[in-house]
Amino acid sequence: MSEKTDTAPVLGALLAALAKAPETAGKFDSWAGEGANESVSGEEVAAHLPSGVLTALAERAGVSEAEAAAALAEEIPPLVAAIPAEEIALFRAVGRIADLTPDQLAAARQIAADTEELTARLPQAASWLGDGPNEPVTGEDLDRALGHDTVIRIARATGQGESEAAKGLAAFLPEFVDAISPGGEVDLLALWMVLAQEAPGAAAGPSA
Repeated sequence: MSEKTDTAPVLGALLAALAKAPETAGKFDSWAGEGANESVSGEEVAAHLPSGVLTALAERAGVSEAEAAAALAEEIPPLVAAIPAEEIALFRAVGRIADLTPDQLAAARQIAADTEELTARLPQAASWLGDGPNEPVTGEDLDRALGHDTVIRIARATGQGESEAAKGLAAFLPEFVDAISPGGEVDLLALWMVLAQEAPGAAAGPSA
């Protein structure tokens, strides 16, 4: 399917689906790795395309749907092999976002809200949201910003002492906030990406 189309979003969704599906995940790994690319069938590609997309692609190219799917199946392995590793990680994360439960998605929204409130209380947080180096924060800073009751709650939840919990947060938060604010402010999609890359059940964090 070498004819240029405006199907980049569909292609991204297709690659994310192929990276996640049990029958094609191993093949996707081979394309993203350094060994030989395993082949994927036209039927496997067609199974992960949204309804109507394959028909539209076939009509544009003037071929049958089976031929269009087969052409995509030939083009996808070398295409994925040329994608940078950081983008491959995003395709994997996108596939896993669908596995987050409603409760986990709600928790992510709460994390985003809590993070925005926390960063408003900490002068150092402006650097975490920007593109430059992240300014450090101390456990004492976080104790004041979060409130000691919150630190106690986090310590109990993690099985740590209060000082240890505060220090752990101080080491974790700058990079975490940096990762979920690619545009200079907390972005929910970026947060979902981070949570999905770590683990679908990892939607837990500090509450302001």
